Amino acid sequence: MKSLDYDPKLSRKKPSKKYKELLNEYVEMHSSGKGMFDGKSLVKFIDIIHGFLQSNDCKTLLDYGAGKGTLYTKDYAKLVPELGKPLLKYWDLNIVDRYEPALPEFNKLPDKHYDAVICTDVLEHIPDTDIGWVVDEILDRADKIAFFNIACYPARKTFKDGTNVHISIYDPRAWVEFFVEKIKKYNDISIYLFFDVMTENHKTITLEGFKIDHRPRVIQLKQQEVE
Repeated sequence: MKSLDYDPKLSRKKPSKKYKELLNEYVEMHSSGKGMFDGKSLVKFIDIIHGFLQSNDCKTLLDYGAGKGTLYTKDYAKLVPELGKPLLKYWDLNIVDRYEPALPEFNKLPDKHYDAVICTDVLEHIPDTDIGWVVDEILDRADKIAFFNIACYPARKTFKDGTNVHISIYDPRAWVEFFVEKIKKYNDISIYLFFDVMTENHKTITLEGFKIDHRPRVIQLKQQEVE
């Protein structure tokens, strides 16, 4: 099993050259007007995240890598008409902030703390050298919980040079190992991890989730409905 090989010397102020190149690519993709990265990867986790928010009494949330964040707007029904209301109200939150570095309206990362920070379908798009500082930014802002969904298979989309957009593909066990080490820097937060994998018949499925607490202790969650 290959372990995550990130560079601890990199940071937001000093990211890798590859990170900056890919960010420019995503800026172009977002500006193409093709409806890409609208936040639909969050749909299958709406109720699961809702449960985590309620059980941890969360009232403020940051969506890190939110894309266009359609589910937080009045256009939510384009993705989930049965939701009945934007996510802020559905999740019974007081504050939801969105961060998306490839969109001008959301490209300023808030410098404050939240009860919860979520990050869905993001880390596999980050060069592995930069994953350390990106995850630190997320955990630094979480007071109670952090939620991650990570794809562990090649995407259908590619960049202009043919490189797969899922640039950092690791076995779920490697991600768990990475987060067990990361959480040692943080007190009194829990990390929830869900992994998407591809089966032999090329069907994408979401594995059972894991919870990592500050001890650190890894707990496999009970089977939950993820479609």
